Amino acid sequence: MFFKKNFVFLLIFLFPINLFANQFEKNIEKLGLTLSGHYIDDTMKNENGKYVLPSNSWFRKHISNDLRVFYKTGSGYGDWDGNGKLDYVGFGAGVACQSGGKLKEGRVGCENINSIYNPILPFSVNEAFKFSKMRTVFDYNNTEKNGFASTVQRIIIEDFNSDGIDDIFVPNASVALNKGKFTYKAINHVFISTGPNKWKQSKHTGHLVDKKTATYQGFSHGSDAGDIDNDGDVDVVTTDFSGAICHFNDGKGNFKAKKCTGNTTFTVTLGDFNNDGNLDMVTGNAHYNQDYRKYSQQGNVVKETTKSHNISLYHGNGKGKFKKIQTLEPAKVKKFIFSEVPEMTSFDFDNDGDLDVISSVVGMYYSGSAWVVYENKNGKLELVDVNIILPPLDEWQDPKIWGQMVQTETTQWNTYCNKSILIDVNSDGLMDALCSNVAHDFKSANLFLLNKGNMQFDVLNPDQVNMWVDWLE
Repeated sequence: MFFKKNFVFLLIFLFPINLFANQFEKNIEKLGLTLSGHYIDDTMKNENGKYVLPSNSWFRKHISNDLRVFYKTGSGYGDWDGNGKLDYVGFGAGVACQSGGKLKEGRVGCENINSIYNPILPFSVNEAFKFSKMRTVFDYNNTEKNGFASTVQRIIIEDFNSDGIDDIFVPNASVALNKGKFTYKAINHVFISTGPNKWKQSKHTGHLVDKKTATYQGFSHGSDAGDIDNDGDVDVVTTDFSGAICHFNDGKGNFKAKKCTGNTTFTVTLGDFNNDGNLDMVTGNAHYNQDYRKYSQQGNVVKETTKSHNISLYHGNGKGKFKKIQTLEPAKVKKFIFSEVPEMTSFDFDNDGDLDVISSVVGMYYSGSAWVVYENKNGKLELVDVNIILPPLDEWQDPKIWGQMVQTETTQWNTYCNKSILIDVNSDGLMDALCSNVAHDFKSANLFLLNKGNMQFDVLNPDQVNMWVDWLE
């Protein structure tokens, strides 16, 4: 949902009686945020004033015996029918990796991870908070012929064609294995509404577009949306190992892709960080300082460095071009480096009129996990808080054992937030965050980052928010 268009409507639900409403309204309008499916408003509150949210067990129940989703990687919220009430979508990996007849999650041992199903499960939500599974939307075209990669790591939910119904942008984030060779380039898709609960695929041209299928192809682990060229519609920025890719909307949901930054980019968040009226960009220039395919096949040990694992702030010129103006080192605990950046989310967390950033970070091969907080100080970002989800063990600082970690991604170490979903869970006027986690990791399932003010936060587990949340079981 394009936030500017529905701004007044959402505020009615967001803060019905709230001393902070005026400040919140001023900040949102000034900063031009587009919340892109990672925001839960008060339409998800029941008659008792509690948010009604899917639990991890609820989603696992719905994907059992379902060919579309093997495990969940994240979730989002949008309005599928244009009634002003949020609906829910979960997404993930569509096929289990198989080796020797045994199911395995992760990259090692996979013989084929292409799927004939789109691993997205949308649910409509009625006034009584009944979640009804929708099975006929967001399907790929010619899947069997083209062999699409199966995993969805990020989605963008926005009204790209301004018809009052949310559309969905699906960036690929799966490593495909074909005939013993790994490739990280696979098809991205955009589904544009043609009416309530109906969508069609739009056109996509420009950078990395396959002419035969007319589809964009890349590895887009991170994504965010906003009007980066100031033409009145919502554009999309995705990540790629070659840099950030800008997808320009023609106003009807058709996109033209252009490369807009260099350097390896793994995650991205958009917002007006210097308050000049143009959207800026913060990227996590991180994954591994090595060839991704080697990691996928062998889990090769590499030397940990900070050079290619930094956070970068780019200023936008309002015409879809960006200039790097700041680089930050990754967060550390003693000598342990949180070098990988799975996600970043922007918001004015301290209600001072400028945008801040929270980010989920992990160490090499997903060892240790934390939420880190960057405060905006005069248009520059400063690391101000590190909130540990899973403490790193001292021995994980030894690169000699890193190669053991990659043998499976189902261990206790695979703990991070695949996307932070914004929610003022305790209705105090300070924005909090819900961890949209990798669902086979139970340690981070539905964790909350509770905003205490002054850019300080607490990490709460699901049981600690029961006074504000009714969980679907």
